[in-house]
Amino acid sequence: MRGPAGSSGHPGRDGLGLGTRGASRGRARPSPQGGPLLRKDPVVGAAISPLSDLQSLLTVYRPDLATELTALDAPAYRYQQVYEHLFLRPGEPFAQATALPIPTRIALDSYGESTLSSDASRTATDGTTKLLLSGSDGLRLETVLMPYRDRSTVCVSSQVGCPVGCAFCATGAMGFRRNLVVGEIVDQVRMAASLAGRLGRRVSNVVFMGMGEPLLSLQAVLDSIRILTDPHGLNLAHRSISISTIGIPGGILRLARAEPQVNLALSLHAADDRTRARLVPPRFRHPLAEILDAAWEHFAITRRKLLVEYVLIKGVNDSHEDAHRLAGLLRGRVVTVNLLAWNPILRSTGTLSSSEPDPAKDRRANARDLNRPILRTLAAPSRASVAGFRDTLSAAGVKTVIRHSKGSRIGAACGQLAAQHDSYFPYL
Repeated sequence: MRGPAGSSGHPGRDGLGLGTRGASRGRARPSPQGGPLLRKDPVVGAAISPLSDLQSLLTVYRPDLATELTALDAPAYRYQQVYEHLFLRPGEPFAQATALPIPTRIALDSYGESTLSSDASRTATDGTTKLLLSGSDGLRLETVLMPYRDRSTVCVSSQVGCPVGCAFCATGAMGFRRNLVVGEIVDQVRMAASLAGRLGRRVSNVVFMGMGEPLLSLQAVLDSIRILTDPHGLNLAHRSISISTIGIPGGILRLARAEPQVNLALSLHAADDRTRARLVPPRFRHPLAEILDAAWEHFAITRRKLLVEYVLIKGVNDSHEDAHRLAGLLRGRVVTVNLLAWNPILRSTGTLSSSEPDPAKDRRANARDLNRPILRTLAAPSRASVAGFRDTLSAAGVKTVIRHSKGSRIGAACGQLAAQHDSYFPYL
């Protein structure tokens, strides 16, 4: 989970740690409801419905509140007051929203100021904090706040679990339950930004690199970007947002047309289709040539550099030959390769409910998962192997950097998110 560089700064408005926008505003689409996936690829080129005012923004972000205001026959400016209350006073219940009439406060307070509740948090020695959050249905997800010297990045989830099921990823081992709705995506950033503000920092970057495949929940992701970049909302720059994908060609093209200033990060992880077939199950696996054609078309539309994420796994995709093949695919293109050593999956996976932890049950599940053949055989490469892979790419003229995982010791790094309650209480 890594975000592009951003600017440093101080806590934003009313203690909410927020970055500042520096790019043109994007376009948004109506928000879908979360639910099971019905298609292999998102539909490309769906009709665009611009959101022109705060009333329609609130309808996309919190349709429950907008519906209640409509039932109360509230004037248009009341929607603006509610919208700004949510973003300027995070965590403050509507009962304390003194700008609203008392009957409106009472009516809205029952819906809550957030679509998510906070179940637990844990902070690593490097300052990384992971948040365990629950939706209204009790399903859990995770969000990670990562502080750097010059920026603070929030890694958000777009789904509960993941339908792709990559062999090296804890989230994939959970299976898939549902897409997150717009409010749940935005509220992850609001909650992380509030935490950052209390720490004297501000959120400058957002990366869709948490649980789930963002391009398989693309409508909600696009709508959430509209909220995140709105000057009355979180006020982030489009170029400070990155979306990671396993490679959904139709979604890549739709993203390019809808949000050309947002960064695309392609989780490649292999330089040939045979190796990739060992890591990515067939349902959402496309041929590398098809994925890269979409990526180059994305660049033609957006002129934005492609970020290639490559998780190195010992004996699987980390050889000198793998590096040469990858260089052959990327040489001459405007790309940066981010190399990450595989992060071990240390705890059990599969518990999606919000029930209280059962330490004995968790230990049994942990032992069972660690005995799965794929998890038993995977290992991280040596530092020398990672450095050699980088050097081969660099010698071929492909810009390459080694990313050191933040939060790996608390299960908050790339590929480790599994919404496990016991990982927040390691001594149970």
